Amino acid sequence: MAAINPWAKRLYQTGRWASNVVIWLVLWISCVAIIFLMIRYFSGAEWLSNLQGSAHFVAEFGMRLLMAAPFTLWLLLMLRPIRTRRWVVSHILKLTQRLRRQPKPQLEPAIDQLDREVQPTTNPTMSAKPLSRRRFLVESGLVGGVVGYAMLIEPYQIQVREVNLPIANLPERFRGMRIAQMSDLHINAYTTSADLARAVAQINQLNPDMVLLTGDFVDWDARFADAATEPFRQLRAPEGIYSVLGNHDYYSGKIDIIKQAIQRHDLGLLVNQHTILRRGADQLVLVGFDDPRHNRSGGPRLSPESINPEAALKGTPKNVARLAMVHNPVIVPHFVANYQLDVILSGHTHGGQFQVPILTDQLVGNAEYFVRGHYDLGKSQVYVNSGFGFTGPPLRFRSAPEITLINLVNAKA
Repeated sequence: MAAINPWAKRLYQTGRWASNVVIWLVLWISCVAIIFLMIRYFSGAEWLSNLQGSAHFVAEFGMRLLMAAPFTLWLLLMLRPIRTRRWVVSHILKLTQRLRRQPKPQLEPAIDQLDREVQPTTNPTMSAKPLSRRRFLVESGLVGGVVGYAMLIEPYQIQVREVNLPIANLPERFRGMRIAQMSDLHINAYTTSADLARAVAQINQLNPDMVLLTGDFVDWDARFADAATEPFRQLRAPEGIYSVLGNHDYYSGKIDIIKQAIQRHDLGLLVNQHTILRRGADQLVLVGFDDPRHNRSGGPRLSPESINPEAALKGTPKNVARLAMVHNPVIVPHFVANYQLDVILSGHTHGGQFQVPILTDQLVGNAEYFVRGHYDLGKSQVYVNSGFGFTGPPLRFRSAPEITLINLVNAKA
């Protein structure tokens, strides 16, 4: 028996570890599933979109609180997997016992004792130090506070970021031109036309000459096409409003409805097209490209069913500065290598949306090459707007909604 005992302990440890991993995985997947179902339900909830004023605010506030719970638990399962799993399982057992009105079982002390007996003792200094209940509660409170801030505070703090973009040989009359950019509106049942109207009022205070919208008017549902475009009727931009489409506009499955709404509200839709801006005898070319990945294939980054640079640039005058819009910056390296585009404005990334230092920039940068802000690529100046709405959970952390105010300046020789 003495020879079998160590093997029995090892077998028990392996089985115990495997069962705990399975429990953790079930909890983790459950949190993800609950978050996903909540997003899909609330983003298209007609009853929520029909509410107005304070009624909508209260309902949206409650929705965000409700959604914060599984998201907080998901984060805790990532940060403190063992303690969080134990906490959840113990509370599930307590709830089950109360529902059945049974006395508390005495199995837990016996299991804890058996766990202690089978712990390796060859190197006690290497054993994991248990996390105290107080520390776990403090850490849980901190994580919950971050999630609460990200859902209830930062999404409403629209930031205006002003940037000077230099263009070589910029015509005299276009020097100092002020352009306001918005991107990734993602209008749905909880990011509403009223929210957008407040942003439009903020843009008007900046007195831009022109406004550019770089895609993703709706989240998933084309029913919100008018809500995503009508507020822009209140814009004051003497040299016009222009826009391009984003991948979520295509994901709605009803792109024609979205195009019609954009055109109905005079938002200057450019799909692989250009227009020429004129100030007296001076000219500036504005190009709008289609979204490079709306086919969802994830395959070639330049697809014949989406971007067509040759068609977009055909007929543009030579030796005239070019300002381009494209929703997804993943195509920017191709543009810079093959075409003369002095300024490229983009969005799509949401600036990471939930900005974990170093990690978020690395993940988003690996996927899309650019994350947010200004990139000087020599012959091209690139700006990636952090967006207005949300993809996934309605939260933002260290990546507030953005309105960009761009000043065109002549590049120094």
